[in-house]
Amino acid sequence: STLAETMYGVHSPDEGHLTLNGRRLDLRSPRDAIAEGIGMVHQHFELVTPLSTVENVALGTTGKGYLKLDLVRDRLRELCSTYNVDIDLEMPVGELPVGLQQWVEILKAMYLGVDLLILDEPTAALTPAGVERLFSSVSRMREEGLAVVLISHKMHEVTGISDRVTV
Repeated sequence: STLAETMYGVHSPDEGHLTLNGRRLDLRSPRDAIAEGIGMVHQHFELVTPLSTVENVALGTTGKGYLKLDLVRDRLRELCSTYNVDIDLEMPVGELPVGLQQWVEILKAMYLGVDLLILDEPTAALTPAGVERLFSSVSRMREEGLAVVLISHKMHEVTGISDRVTV
């Protein structure tokens, strides 16, 4: 998790450096990571629970000025359709089951159009069916060219989906 947070600009490396696509990165914050096309879904969700999915995504991804919730809502509907996610976009996220809260975090990253998605312990709070659905979506993301770093303590989960496993 500490390495992932370093890759996402939360921490600075004590030594060495990060490269992406052969280019050295100097990340000073998650905003820098997002600008480089890196998204992260943290083990502990970073959601504003009284707000809806649409509002959470708009809050974390919209620049200065007015929030264009209709545009956010339309794009979220597309993403939900693509990844087969059935979620009430207007319900406060605090009222959603944990598995759907996980999806709100993933949708936030996907909304940004990231090239590298870091998933930190994404299965910790999911049911076996939720894990299967998540991994099916991760496989689709990979087929579409998204690089995924998956952090897990559950080797049996990652070996079937990973190109490479590091322990």
